[in-house]
Amino acid sequence: PLPPPPPPPPAPLAGLDATLDGVIGDGENDGLMELESAGVGGEESKPVAAGGLCSCLTVGYYQPYFDIDTVDVYRRLKSTVTFMKDEETFLTSVSTKPDAYGPFWTATTLIFIISATSNISRYLAKGYNYDFELVSFCMSFIYGYLVVLATALWAAFTYFVKLPVRYMSLMCLVGYSFALYIPCTILATFSVLSWPSIVLAGVGSTLFVLKSIVPVISARKEKAVTVLSLLVAAQAVFMLIIKFKFYSHSS
Repeated sequence: PLPPPPPPPPAPLAGLDATLDGVIGDGENDGLMELESAGVGGEESKPVAAGGLCSCLTVGYYQPYFDIDTVDVYRRLKSTVTFMKDEETFLTSVSTKPDAYGPFWTATTLIFIISATSNISRYLAKGYNYDFELVSFCMSFIYGYLVVLATALWAAFTYFVKLPVRYMSLMCLVGYSFALYIPCTILATFSVLSWPSIVLAGVGSTLFVLKSIVPVISARKEKAVTVLSLLVAAQAVFMLIIKFKFYSHSS
């Protein structure tokens, strides 16, 4: 009888290299992922929307930034108060899914509260004298500051510090920082509490933003002082405008 045929050679391990690459990873890419976890570096993830170059003018482009549930919004609002205790910075926590819903409604609520309480404060000091111009000015001022500060920080990180940070992450950071002003502007209705409450809101809001930005910008120490100084100055001007424009009524 003929000897049995030899066993067939083993099949080539076609996916071995790809599997090993997926398990072992690439050192450079791993480091990039760590930076991107804080919203630093890499390309900003943009929502997919039809329309080519004009897609940013469609509702679908912005829809993902409003796709957030109440639990996440509550956690982010809560972190504006507990940020000193949190190990993870706010900028890191929102890097994977920044939202525009929270910043928009936080700014809108602040506009409503300031418009109402500033007129109540005026009434307590001078009697009934409702100023409708305060409402339009407050709306332009709050929304404008939100967009301008977020844009200025993004430009500073991108072109001056050379350490890009996602724009929507910065918009989220600035927008949620307004939450600290809401209870304080209610207290500012009473003239005796206006200065302490507004200063408390300004300091807390500034520290909240700095807590997230300092760890990122510390990699460029030679330029950090300039950016941080301008940020603190902008926050101080914002606080003083709120105080003297809306809560400086003398009887």
